[in-house]
Amino acid sequence: MKFLYKLEKKFGKFAIPNLIVYLLFGQGIAFILSMWNPYVVYDFVFNWQAILQGEVWRLITFIFIPQATSPIWFFLVLIIYYSIGTNLEKTLGTFHFNFYYFISLFMSMIICAIFNISWPIASYVNQTLFLALATLMPDTTFYLYFFIPVKAKYLIVFYFVLLGMEVLSGGITILLLILASSTGYIIYFAIPALKGQRMRIKARPAQKNYNQQHQQKQQRSGEVIKVAFHKCNVCGKTELDDPEMEFRYCSKCGKEFCEEHLKNHEH
Repeated sequence: MKFLYKLEKKFGKFAIPNLIVYLLFGQGIAFILSMWNPYVVYDFVFNWQAILQGEVWRLITFIFIPQATSPIWFFLVLIIYYSIGTNLEKTLGTFHFNFYYFISLFMSMIICAIFNISWPIASYVNQTLFLALATLMPDTTFYLYFFIPVKAKYLIVFYFVLLGMEVLSGGITILLLILASSTGYIIYFAIPALKGQRMRIKARPAQKNYNQQHQQKQQRSGEVIKVAFHKCNVCGKTELDDPEMEFRYCSKCGKEFCEEHLKNHEH
């Protein structure tokens, strides 16, 4: 979507690299605190009424509520979400991964404020990260309980079944909260799918602008140093060879290719 690239060009410099690392680090601190005092996480939950009464830290701390209470499971969750987050940032780009995550959080906060919902809403947003990765790489194999191989596209079905059960038990407010937490997924995946499009990774305006400025600076000093952000693993072409060339990641091997070699390469 063009408006996303315009946003990236204007605000891309404010994007947080390795966002998932900071999120998981915060969850790690919260988990340690919860082991010392199990009730501390209740003070982290997003609660609009409490925020209005001065507990403004809840505007941020709800992001860091641990998604598991057992040390073993929490450690596994960290590994899983680190892998998912880094792969998504690599595929979408730093700015788009930031936008995906924070727009989903923001919309969830609005729903919670309107309906006065006190809920660990970041957990829903984090779950959509798995959904996004599974959509990008449907043939990726996950191992349930470490030994049951299941492809991501089948886990998507299971994911929606669980959400359906939550909606049946929680009603319209939970449905709205789930939709709000899926805002990033809707923007980057659902809407393009409804339009018959597929998500494309291309040389982004902010990156092109950086390349141009960097080259102009080097030319003034008598040197020309070209910087490429995308490179085909087969032919070696970059966006510097053709600014209109589009690049995508293979869902099977995870490597980056130009359109010509995306479906014409060896694994």
